[in-house]
Amino acid sequence: MILMSLLLVLSLERLISKEPNWHIEKYASQYREWLTGKGWIGKKSNSAVLYSSLLAPAVILAAVEYFLLGAFLTFIEQSIVLFLCIGCPALRATYKCFLNAAERNDLQACSMYTDQLGHCANTQSENENGENEDGEYEEKNQGSAQVQGKSFGQHLTWLNYQHYAAVMLWFMAFGAPGALFYSFSRSTTEALCAAQHPLRETAGRLMFALDYVPVRITTFGMLMMGHFSRALPEWIKHALQLDISAYDVLTIISAKAEMLTPEEQALQAENAAVEPKVLVKLAKRNVIFLLVVTSALTVIGSLA
Repeated sequence: MILMSLLLVLSLERLISKEPNWHIEKYASQYREWLTGKGWIGKKSNSAVLYSSLLAPAVILAAVEYFLLGAFLTFIEQSIVLFLCIGCPALRATYKCFLNAAERNDLQACSMYTDQLGHCANTQSENENGENEDGEYEEKNQGSAQVQGKSFGQHLTWLNYQHYAAVMLWFMAFGAPGALFYSFSRSTTEALCAAQHPLRETAGRLMFALDYVPVRITTFGMLMMGHFSRALPEWIKHALQLDISAYDVLTIISAKAEMLTPEEQALQAENAAVEPKVLVKLAKRNVIFLLVVTSALTVIGSLA
């Protein structure tokens, strides 16, 4: 049923434009407001309260599945929850606007759309030291198409992972409760970071743990679908490393797995959308890789 739900939901997600009522962000926001009203997410709350609050909906959903729903109803419920959790309409709209701005060579608009991606929790450490992934320093507002496109491409790859690959992997491992827990945790972490909430570091540690294995599985898929020999050394280097963020692992390895050709590098200087398009193609191939792995696991009986 896991494979059937994935195929069904991914097909519908590409065919249907989601309304806000069909995306998890709306319900995660309402749940945060309810928790805040109860005082469970406040300035004096501790990590145990935050973690328990985020885990509670997943536990309740798992109990409903186990005690109340049969196999067919569970399949329907899991497909609906996965459809809510996967994808991001706002991200897709921003990506389209960025492509249009890049075609016009409007670098200011490209920079604006990069900021609109909402990557507070993942770029905070970068902004503190001002380094890029290669250890080189860049000006914050450098006005070249290559820098703007690369920045957007990296953030887009990360958000694509958070809204697709990670959700799929948590769904494969724990069903709808897993996808729900990850989605609520991701949304809450970003919201707390944007609000500079005292619990933002606590939520960040949770996301580090939740992303640790999925991001390494995802990047392994990227090197399988991209330039294996170039990306494999980086993957081995970071496979068991505990002092590097999931964001850095993904962006570093994806850059190695799908490097621009000389022709694409020349075009990148004129059109900031070249690198994001290349990385999006890599992300799409990675989703196909995950589906193939899911199919294989289902056939051999390792995945129910």
